[in-house]
Amino acid sequence: MNRSRGGSVLTIALACTVVGACAAEEPEGATMTIGIAAAPSLSAAFTEMIDLFEEEHPGVTVSLELGRSDVLAAGLPGRDDINIFASASENAMQEVVNAGVAVDPRVFARNHVVVAVPSGNPRRITGLRDLERPDLRVGLCAMDVPCGEAAETLLSAAGVEPPGVERDSGSRALAARLADNDIDVGIVYRTDVAASHGWVAQAEVDQRDRELAQAAGTTRYSVARVVRGEEGSDAERERAATDDFLELVISDRGRRALEDSGLAPLPQ
Repeated sequence: MNRSRGGSVLTIALACTVVGACAAEEPEGATMTIGIAAAPSLSAAFTEMIDLFEEEHPGVTVSLELGRSDVLAAGLPGRDDINIFASASENAMQEVVNAGVAVDPRVFARNHVVVAVPSGNPRRITGLRDLERPDLRVGLCAMDVPCGEAAETLLSAAGVEPPGVERDSGSRALAARLADNDIDVGIVYRTDVAASHGWVAQAEVDQRDRELAQAAGTTRYSVARVVRGEEGSDAERERAATDDFLELVISDRGRRALEDSGLAPLPQ
């Protein structure tokens, strides 16, 4: 795992596993890579899908690049190594579609923020109203990222105004601070609670707060094919593999991978 592009983007390269003969439409021994640029909260689900995909597509490697949706979107024009863009920001997706950089966007899943605490809930957080306590270190995502927007919408709907907050770059960073007991409570994506392996917990809040989080604190994810200008047989194979992965995302197996990571797949 390494960090690239000024540290703003996390890249995961997942090696292809070759099992048996190559698919009929691919010449024997042929290899190629398709690239996916995705929001960090899709990491677990897409990693599971990539494992499934590579098993069924011998000779195809899938690379997964994670980063802020707006940063990824801004960097897509002119790149020749990204075939699929999966965004947590509907605005970022709309921008690349309007620019002709990506086509055929589909909304495929949603996530929602939750009140999260360090394991054991040492400060006894029981609801959104507790975030107004002056003795607590409250963490929220930056307001210009999707989890920050979702948190602000949730707090506004609940009529809660924390007296002071510490902002961080994203939900994953906040979850890491909760795991380290660096903050007392935060509003993070439930996927990052699930990915913390027990170091971060979802606070036991009342039904009203749960319903508000599911209704107001929601992020919708969309996925689209990035436009590539190449032609020829290799380009056709790459396009076919790209389309196959996009179909996997909305398939029953893709939906299970989304659910496993804490995301809610949406009907197609």
